[in-house]
Amino acid sequence: MNCLRFQSIRFALIGFMVMLISAHAFGGVTTISLRSTVRVSGDAPITLGQVSDIEGDQAGLLEGLVIGELLEGEPGQWQQLGIDDLRLRIEGDAGLHAGSVIIDGAGVSVRRSEPGQQTKDAARAEKDEELKPAGPVVRDHIERWVRDRYRIGKDLMRMSFRNLDDAFLDTPTTGRLVEIKEISRRGRTAIRVIVLDNLEVAAEQALIFDVEIFREVLVATGRVNRGTVLDESMVMTERRWVTPDDEAASSTTALGMALSKTINGGQLIQTQHIELPLVIRRGDLISAKSISGSVVVTVRGRAKANARLGETVEIESMNGLSQFRARATGKGRAVILKDGEMS
Repeated sequence: MNCLRFQSIRFALIGFMVMLISAHAFGGVTTISLRSTVRVSGDAPITLGQVSDIEGDQAGLLEGLVIGELLEGEPGQWQQLGIDDLRLRIEGDAGLHAGSVIIDGAGVSVRRSEPGQQTKDAARAEKDEELKPAGPVVRDHIERWVRDRYRIGKDLMRMSFRNLDDAFLDTPTTGRLVEIKEISRRGRTAIRVIVLDNLEVAAEQALIFDVEIFREVLVATGRVNRGTVLDESMVMTERRWVTPDDEAASSTTALGMALSKTINGGQLIQTQHIELPLVIRRGDLISAKSISGSVVVTVRGRAKANARLGETVEIESMNGLSQFRARATGKGRAVILKDGEMS
């Protein structure tokens, strides 16, 4: 009897300890909400609090967690911090309870300035402000024209002009009309700008410059060979500076499609890189249907060429005595064209 009572007390104590451990493990959840883009100074250590909004019991500890070593690129470049890297950094800190930390977001793009750059930028901005004309200048009109053209905000766009155009770009436009005509947009943008003062040409110049847009794009997580059908494990979404000519594919348009060229890890996937996957390959045994009204007849044969969904392929009958054309409708399936039978 005493033995049974002792075992009961023992199990009760064990259960109580498990409850305490569970309460400690699951209580006090801390949430880290990653920002999409962050610019940080290269003069000070980069912390988790600079790239995210943190709420919960461990917020104070996590905000000061240094993550600068995760940025391996050169200062001045945009780099992507993923959830996996941040999770490993948190789990590697013995002072944190990683099990109660939730990370929200796909990742964060970070641009670290060069050491001392912040001071230099501030001094340059102060000097530029002193030299800046009181009113709008040609540069302001071009910037608005580009923003309207691509329907983007000022902080999501950047332009690079030639140094020799600086004087014209700073031409005052107060009380004047500014006409902008696009000459070309192949690679670099080319425009002609005319400044009119009382309908008379006060200044005119052709300009060539680069435009980049900070937008969400699809990139390969590793090398993907040509012809491979894309799935979620092969791609990831991140934000990058791209040109307007970079027709970046989205996950909606790319998943389930095949690559028309081999893509390396980290490379941008564009719409011209994807195509419908092959559903019929040369030599495949094909089940082809001939439809006439409500009558459906199935014929089997071998494909004489490759075909993608919707493409026409020539099929040879199993006895080799006839050939016919059919439209590919799926893997190993086709519908015979009405005028497709050939002797």
